[in-house]
Amino acid sequence: MKKIPVYSLAGEVIEEREIPEDILREEINKDVLYYYVVAYQANQRQGTVSTKTRGEVSGGGRKPWRQKGTGRARVGSIRNPIWRHGGVAFGPKPRDFSIRLPKKVKRKAVREAIRGKLKEDRVVFFKAEKMETPKTKIFAEFIKKLGYDGERVIFILSKDHGERKNITKSLRNIPLVEFDYSDQINAYEILKSDRVVVDINSFEKFVSYLGEQK
Repeated sequence: MKKIPVYSLAGEVIEEREIPEDILREEINKDVLYYYVVAYQANQRQGTVSTKTRGEVSGGGRKPWRQKGTGRARVGSIRNPIWRHGGVAFGPKPRDFSIRLPKKVKRKAVREAIRGKLKEDRVVFFKAEKMETPKTKIFAEFIKKLGYDGERVIFILSKDHGERKNITKSLRNIPLVEFDYSDQINAYEILKSDRVVVDINSFEKFVSYLGEQK
């Protein structure tokens, strides 16, 4: 069994949780992660950029000069793409960049991303104390005590945690720190983070991702 430390907000190890070692023995499926990241980034694109073709630019309906006899190059419209103020040839048009991935692939990607961080010893748990009000300083010092200062850290929180509102308010002002909930985490957020800090109340949900079948 692989033991993962559980920290208090004071930065001290208060207990350990175990993850089955056999889950970590198999190789990381990089193909699944690749397809997930490509799809995720593609789905973030709005695809709303647009340029006007020569037919959409205002004006240019009249032929600027006759076809022959002037000694100049033949041209049919002042909105020709090679002219100033002309239309754009082969410019971007609104399009849908989205890529649909099956749910099983998404779940598999989350599993592989978590396994990768566990293999690299980049996952820890924390136990939040009762907080009456948001306290950014406590979490900033907590990150510093763990030695994560200057690294990208994602906190995975439990939606059922009574203190989650004060925790999220405390975290959102700290540079390089993000947070998400255990029932909606995605592989991309885990992959781009250097460290993963999981609310101990999310332990069961966190381990359930690792139990996914191949």
